[in-house]
Amino acid sequence: MDSKRPFEIAECQQAAKGLKSSWQDMAGSEALIRALVAERNGDTPLALFWTEVHRAICEESKAF
Repeated sequence: MDSKRPFEIAECQQAAKGLKSSWQDMAGSEALIRALVAERNGDTPLALFWTEVHRAICEESKAF
């Protein structure tokens, strides 16, 4: 994902599906770790993307 452009909700949903297929029940944790790494690297837009992916995973699994 190019973090210099705004992300689309469809991209977040696609990333959520990809993480769920690879990480199963740990997909949400993986998304948050990626958000943390992006933020630590100074890439706030990418960190926001991964937090939105986490939200999509939670909504899909009806965690809240």
